[in-house]
Amino acid sequence: MTARRAAFGLAALMTLLAVPALAQELSLSVAAGGLVPLARDYREIYGPGLSVEADLWLKLRGHLGIAAGFGSLSDKGLALSSGEEEAAYPLRFRRTSIPVVLFYEIKAGGARVRLGAGASFHSFRETWQTVDLDYRASKASPRLVAAASIGLFGRLSLFGSAAYDPIRAGADSPLGVTVDVGGIQILGGISCRIF
Repeated sequence: MTARRAAFGLAALMTLLAVPALAQELSLSVAAGGLVPLARDYREIYGPGLSVEADLWLKLRGHLGIAAGFGSLSDKGLALSSGEEEAAYPLRFRRTSIPVVLFYEIKAGGARVRLGAGASFHSFRETWQTVDLDYRASKASPRLVAAASIGLFGRLSLFGSAAYDPIRAGADSPLGVTVDVGGIQILGGISCRIF
C-alpha cells in the first residue's frame, strides 16, 4: 500500500509541475448575478436568486483550458399550505458550488469567448424558519458554460457568463419528489489576468 501511495503522490506531483509549463494564461473572474430556476415548483416558492462566483481560468497552449471556482447562491421564499386553514411558511435556501470545467476559447476581435463542459459539486440547505424542518444534501451535476470577456485596460476585462446546472433534490426534500433546484445562472463582473 505504501508503494502505491508513493507512486500516486509522485504522479500527482509531476502533473502539478507539468501544468504550469503548459499554461499560457491564468486569470481570475469575480461575478454576481442571478439564477433563473427551470423547475416550476422552485420558481413559485423562491423566484430568481442572488448568485456570486469566483473562478480561476487556466488557458493551456492552443485553444483548450481548465476552469475551477467557488459559487454561492442565497434565496428567500414563501411556502403556502393549501386546505381549510391557509398558512405561510418563510423559507431560506442556500447553495455552495465548486465547478470544474474544460473549455475551448475562441478569439473574436477584442473579445474572448469560452465554451465549456464539466461538473459541479453542490451542497445545499433549505430551512423552514417558523417550523422545525431543515433539508440538507450534496449532489454532483453536469455543467455547461459560456463565458465572454472584453478587455478594458491593462490586465482587467469585463466578464459575463451563463451556466446551466441541473441539480435534482432528493425524494425526501420538503419541496417535493426530485425537484430541480438548479437552472441557468447569468453573471456579470470583472476578470483579471494574473499571467
